[in-house]
Amino acid sequence: MIITFGREKSSGVINSVNNLVAGEKISIPENPNWQNELGGVTTNTEPIQEEDTSTTETATDVVSKTLMSNYLALKQSGTLDATSAQKLVDQTASLVGQLGSSVVLDTKLNIIPDNGLQSITNYGENLGNILKNNKPTEIKNEIEIISTAVSSRDPSKINELDPIIVIYEKIASDFEKMPVPKTFVRAHLDMTNGVKGITVALKEMKSVFSDPIKSLAAMQLYQEGIIVFTQPLQASRAFIYQNKIIYKQGSGGYYLLYGI
Repeated sequence: MIITFGREKSSGVINSVNNLVAGEKISIPENPNWQNELGGVTTNTEPIQEEDTSTTETATDVVSKTLMSNYLALKQSGTLDATSAQKLVDQTASLVGQLGSSVVLDTKLNIIPDNGLQSITNYGENLGNILKNNKPTEIKNEIEIISTAVSSRDPSKINELDPIIVIYEKIASDFEKMPVPKTFVRAHLDMTNGVKGITVALKEMKSVFSDPIKSLAAMQLYQEGIIVFTQPLQASRAFIYQNKIIYKQGSGGYYLLYGI
């Protein structure tokens, strides 16, 4: 599982979010679907029921027992070969996905009426200020922290995620409180839910030593949260820029558009 976590799963995430840190300007491949009118933005994070915590059995226990019982069954029946072994691996990987993190989203926004260009200007200023004010003094990569902790077998290093989690929680809270004109509601809801998803995933990923399967499954939620957050953020930037909104250097709006 350490090999799978370190090489296969995390490599894809690292490649897709190489420049993502809390409050930092984000660069992702252009998505034409988000470059149309902003009103086309839709929420693609659906609430999921919370997991049953009545049992002390971890996700790793479930997967390990399932994998071993099926392996022994194949072995005893004499049907264990390259094909059946690969099928067993695929089935186990599917089970890992099913044991992913559960998220219940209860996002309530501070929605205000639209007021033309002034609404757009104020929204960009407020959004940029949140990202700017929550920019960490020392930028750290979440995936590298987990990989280092695993490779060094030092559980204490995983606690380096705590201040990062606090930053994401603060961003999500600020997103919910800030005024959001109706024009930006769908995009803003996605951004907020995306940050919440990232936060939950990082908390789950901290269990890499006690429940590595659960931590591995949380990687999917982490990656989805990043996509749900970055796409509408990019669309909002483009929308503001297309409306020729001018911000002074050093302002929140300027930071939102140019990252400085």
